[in-house]
Amino acid sequence: MGTKYPMGKVSRQFFETVIARRLGTKRKDVAVGPANGVDVGVVRLPDGRALVSTTDPIYIVPPYGWERAAWFAFHILASDLTTSGVAPQYVTMDWNLPMDIEDEQIETMLTVIDRECRRYGASVVTGHTGRYEGCAYPMVGGATFLAVAPKDGWVTADMARPGNRLLVTKTAALEATAILANTFPAIVDRHLSADRARRAKALFDSMSTVEDALAAAKVGLRGEGVWAMHDATEGGVRNAVWEMAQASGLGVDVNLADVPVDPAVADACAVFGIDPLDAISEGTLLIAAHPATSEDIVANLKRKGILAVDIGAFTKRGGPCRDGGRPFRPADRDPFWIAFSRAFSGEIA
Repeated sequence: MGTKYPMGKVSRQFFETVIARRLGTKRKDVAVGPANGVDVGVVRLPDGRALVSTTDPIYIVPPYGWERAAWFAFHILASDLTTSGVAPQYVTMDWNLPMDIEDEQIETMLTVIDRECRRYGASVVTGHTGRYEGCAYPMVGGATFLAVAPKDGWVTADMARPGNRLLVTKTAALEATAILANTFPAIVDRHLSADRARRAKALFDSMSTVEDALAAAKVGLRGEGVWAMHDATEGGVRNAVWEMAQASGLGVDVNLADVPVDPAVADACAVFGIDPLDAISEGTLLIAAHPATSEDIVANLKRKGILAVDIGAFTKRGGPCRDGGRPFRPADRDPFWIAFSRAFSGEIA
C-alpha cells in the first residue's frame, strides 16, 4: 500500500528540493520566478514593461451553485494576479470537465467568467473545454491570468522593505470559515447563533482580494506607496506574514493579536477546532506599505467598505520574525484540511 500524502499544496521542503531545481532554462528576462510566498511570475519585455502571470486550478464546487462556484474560481486567480497591483488583462482557461455536466451548467459558468472579465477589463484569449472520464470536482482544469504592467509599475510579495508597515484586510480564517459554513451548514446552524451562522455563510462573497489590492495600489506602487502584497491562502495570516518576510529576506515585528477576527469566524473556528491565524484565508490581503502612505491605504480600503489594520512592520535584512516580541514560525499544516476531513467523516457534528 502506498504512502498517504496530505491534501493541499506540497510542502515547502518539496518545493525547494524538487520543484525549484527543475524550472527549465534560466533566462535573464525572467524577473520573478516560482518561489514560496510569491503569487505571480514576472517576465521583462523588450520595451521595459513587464508581463505578470499566475496559474491555478479551476476550482468548481457545484453545491455552492454554479454561479457562485464560477465567481470563486475566477477570483482565486484574479486575487493572486492583482497582488502585483495590476488588474488582469488576458485569461487562458482549460476546462477538463466530468462527463455528467450539462451544457446549461457550462454556459452558466462561462457567463459568470465573461461578466467578471468585463468588470476588470480582461479578455479570454485561448483555452480548451471538454468532458473526460476520470475528471471530477473540484479541480476541473487550470487557468492562467496575465497582465502587461508599466516599467516598475508592479510589485511582488518578495519586495517588502525595512520599515514598511504591514496591513491586513478583513478577517483571519475568512475562507476556512466560509467554506466550512457553506459545506456543513447543519453544524454551523447547530452551534452558532442565527446571526453569526448567516454571517459565516455570507463570508463566501468576500473571498477575493481583487478590490483590496486595486484600492491599495491607488496610492502608487514602490516609492512612497505599496511595496508588496500577498494573499493569505494556505496557512492563513501567520503563514502569509512569515512567507512575505522570508521571501523579502527581512525580519518582521508584528502583533498577530491585532489581526481582525470576525465574531462569526471566532465562533465557527471554535466549533471546528481551528486557530484562525493558521487557517486558509482567501480574501485576506497583506500589504507592505511605505509609512508615509499606510494610513491613506487604510482610508482607501475603508471607502470600499473593506476593513484594514496595521499589525506591525518589516525590520532589517536577515532579522527574526517576531510576534509580540517572540520568534514565530507558521504551523506545519493548515488546520482547515483536518477540520474539513473530520466534519466530512462525522467526527464533528
